[in-house]
Amino acid sequence: MIAYKGCSSIFLAMSFALLASLAGCGGTGGEDTFSGGGGGGGGPPGPPPETTVPTVTSMSPGEDSGIAANTGIGTNSKLTATLSEAMDPALITLIDPVTGKPANFRLAQGDTAIAGTASYDATNHIAIFTPAVVLAPNTKYTATIITGIKDLAGNPLTTDFAWCFTTDAIPDVTPPSVMSTIPANTVPGVVGVAVNRKITATFSEDMNSSTLTPASFTVTGPGPTPVSGTVTYSRRMAVFTPSTGLAPSTAYSATIVTGATGAMDLAGNALQANVTWSFTTGASADVTAPVVLSNDPAGAASGVAISNTIKVTFSEAMDPATITTANFAVTGPGTALVVGTVAFDASNNTATFTRIKHLTTPVDSHPTPVSYLEPGTTYTATLTTGARDMAGNALANNQVWSFTTTTP
Repeated sequence: MIAYKGCSSIFLAMSFALLASLAGCGGTGGEDTFSGGGGGGGGPPGPPPETTVPTVTSMSPGEDSGIAANTGIGTNSKLTATLSEAMDPALITLIDPVTGKPANFRLAQGDTAIAGTASYDATNHIAIFTPAVVLAPNTKYTATIITGIKDLAGNPLTTDFAWCFTTDAIPDVTPPSVMSTIPANTVPGVVGVAVNRKITATFSEDMNSSTLTPASFTVTGPGPTPVSGTVTYSRRMAVFTPSTGLAPSTAYSATIVTGATGAMDLAGNALQANVTWSFTTGASADVTAPVVLSNDPAGAASGVAISNTIKVTFSEAMDPATITTANFAVTGPGTALVVGTVAFDASNNTATFTRIKHLTTPVDSHPTPVSYLEPGTTYTATLTTGARDMAGNALANNQVWSFTTTTP
């Protein structure tokens, strides 16, 4: 049997050895230059093969959550990992026939692999691990997405993606709440919402994406007339996209429902109560492209602290499903792709790329935070026109800038 190192000790692997390494929190791996595979075959020339390698763009709980001021997860919670593109669901849900545990989405505490099931939300590209037992309180765990998973074109993750978290002392029994909405609940008589605008709600915590659907997140108008649309979820934000443009100068209401078939968090807690807000459309669509207001670090900056994350502030709210590692990437040194996660904060319209540095030597604690950049290194950040606002308008141009970290 092959054994792998986890956050603080050996991480159990499958007996038939699907892989030879584990990246993260005390495994092997690192920031590799990503390269894809591709199709081929006879017959007339077809489109070029899709060779984009998938990446993990965010996860819940986050890296080192439950440590210091970072909130952990309740002992009764599920885990999730959001991928940058559509994946092969059979490989995410695959069970190791020897261990009876998920083969490609693993959870371990020290030497012990945790039993559970893996599922896949194809709409939102989210892999979900549901532990079969209540997790131990105040305990460090390692979660790992294995390179055995592949996208629909057969491209695998280039390295295992692992992260660590510590559970809270008790189960999560706190109902989630809606923190903000776009459009906001308007004062009667206030008009002006673009007719092609998406409707969003941001929650107080990570949600179970499978509970956010057109049945639990509805829009009506005028009056009780239901609006047809789809619902997506990304990093605490649910997005309702109408199938066709909204009518001009019309009052609409949006509702997210609670209850057994309503919106729930990852611990199964239902929304506190039904949430309803109203808005009125204007006369036209939003066709204005979003603009990048600032970068941090700025382009050509030197002496940047290695503790820096990389941030981009936009002129308006962006669609979180388009703010991912597929559209916001960092390389360095040279063309080596930096492994990291991306988050969009709707309260200040800022996207943040945070490095997740996978350790190559097993240790009980990180010698430096895994988010730290390398000293004396030039990094290049690229934000592509795949980033779009809530009306579907893309950035006018790719944004590319470089900066150099401080030398020790």
